[in-house]
Amino acid sequence: MPASALTESVGTAVTTGAEALLAHRRDDGAFVFGAHHASPLNTAGALVALHFADPEGSAGTIERGVTWLCETQRDDGGWAMRAVPTEPLTTALAAAALQLLAPRRAASAVRAARARFEELGGAAAVPEPAMTALIRQFHTFAGLPHDGAQRRLPLELLLFPGLSRRLLSLRLPIYASQALAQSAHRRRGPAGRALDRLARPRALAIVRDAYERGGATGGFSTDPWLTGLICLGLARSGQAPDVVRAAARWLRSAAGPDGSWDLMPLDVTWTNFATAALIEAGHADDPQLIGTREMLHRHQQPEPFDALGCPAGHWGFSSPRSWPMALETAESSAILLRLSGGADDRHVRAGLAWLTATQDAAGSWSLAVRNTKPGGFGPCPQMTAKAVGALLDSGAGADDPRVVRAVRWLVGRQRPDGSFEAMWYRGGTPGTAAALEALSRAGRTEEHHRAAARARDWLLRTRHPDGSWGTGEHTGPGVAGPRSGTVEETAWALRGLLAAGLSPADPALAAAARRLVDAQRADGGWTPAPVNEYIRGCARYADDGIAAGLAVRALAHYRSAEAAETAETRRATGVTGTGEGGGR
Repeated sequence: MPASALTESVGTAVTTGAEALLAHRRDDGAFVFGAHHASPLNTAGALVALHFADPEGSAGTIERGVTWLCETQRDDGGWAMRAVPTEPLTTALAAAALQLLAPRRAASAVRAARARFEELGGAAAVPEPAMTALIRQFHTFAGLPHDGAQRRLPLELLLFPGLSRRLLSLRLPIYASQALAQSAHRRRGPAGRALDRLARPRALAIVRDAYERGGATGGFSTDPWLTGLICLGLARSGQAPDVVRAAARWLRSAAGPDGSWDLMPLDVTWTNFATAALIEAGHADDPQLIGTREMLHRHQQPEPFDALGCPAGHWGFSSPRSWPMALETAESSAILLRLSGGADDRHVRAGLAWLTATQDAAGSWSLAVRNTKPGGFGPCPQMTAKAVGALLDSGAGADDPRVVRAVRWLVGRQRPDGSFEAMWYRGGTPGTAAALEALSRAGRTEEHHRAAARARDWLLRTRHPDGSWGTGEHTGPGVAGPRSGTVEETAWALRGLLAAGLSPADPALAAAARRLVDAQRADGGWTPAPVNEYIRGCARYADDGIAAGLAVRALAHYRSAEAAETAETRRATGVTGTGEGGGR
């Protein structure tokens, strides 16, 4: 495709893509793309929770859920969400739920699922220890064989608030409920029983704080997965029966007509991706985004999350009741800054204050709790890079102490091959692209520049022959592996390389833009891939809104960079926009 034709195609793709994004704007200002996120993992978890919490009152709901799981089992015997390869965790929990709830009716489905689970590598193929423990627990409920003994969750850990927060982060309410259940069923000596009695009020206080943050509706962070696990633990513990009843009611209300449960709604996440793309495409002053700005204002959390020691001023991924997320807080703050009135927006100031207060001592950002232990919900290069971007957008300079510490931490967390990881996305591309942008904007020393060069080279080295990007794994000369990437990873790489100063005329960047243009659907959107982590390393999902937002934003950035380069060339050669020579 000639350069002029690519320029025209990119412009058309940005225009039609922006129009398609705006068509997903709800009357309350939020962008919503989630009508198709039925989750077999959430369904299995909710069904088991209802079985223990209120089996009689939930009989009809349980029956529909069992039917849905049986009907959506794949030919290979397993389960996963739409467009996601079969997953061992999802398959193991769905099999356990069916064995527990309908052992005769689902006998053949359970046999096929267990065979597929073993083919996938069994529990050893599940990299998250908390999830392998959950598989053992569900298999114990169902009377299915499993490897290893169920580990003890020491309730007394909760007597040390700072330590338990740093170790568990957002898992704290889940841990508290599950540890309460263990304390009711495990036999312990006199000293152990005394510790449990001492720690039990603390565990209940943690769960009740999370419950009341949700408006005492019974839903925890508007997430069926979290709600199911907390409801399950409390039901088995015999504690807080009012919370158990409310959680069971909420789970029944959240079930779909077909018997399944969706992922949690991602209202803030979808809105951030769509709005960031529209701003890049030139819609910052679009009156249609006034309601979106107000929606983000309403979703900022004005109260601290005391159980987590988390201050006010954050955003979660979903409703005004969802739990704190550093990534959404950084992105929402940066978006509001660029919308009309952003410079004087008190919500921006509150978001930036939250980021400042929760920056880890080392300079990084963890998911929600300051100084969370590495791994799990601990320090994340992509979140740290996004927070740096929000600070820079707000006027902080590269010499701002917050930025200096963050950039120093990023350099120290770069992998030997030049890449960076991301907590909520698979592979190396999203984290490396975000870190490259932050290092390019805020790097001050030669060491910073070398780190940026290594990140840039990693991205260029892992590009597929067709011009796209994937995870960055199993690529390169002479290495067998996938030959084509995804819309999301291609968009991340394209934007990161543009932010690093590469010319849009660079063949790698032009090829990436061409791939995104060619991948656009007739309706203006893009087909998503399973790049998004729901449970890190264990459960993924594909999302139309994230794919479309990333594609439009990357192509709009490409268009702007190309226009700026063309204008600079004309100035340098003394050529005006009308083709006349000289100038003034």
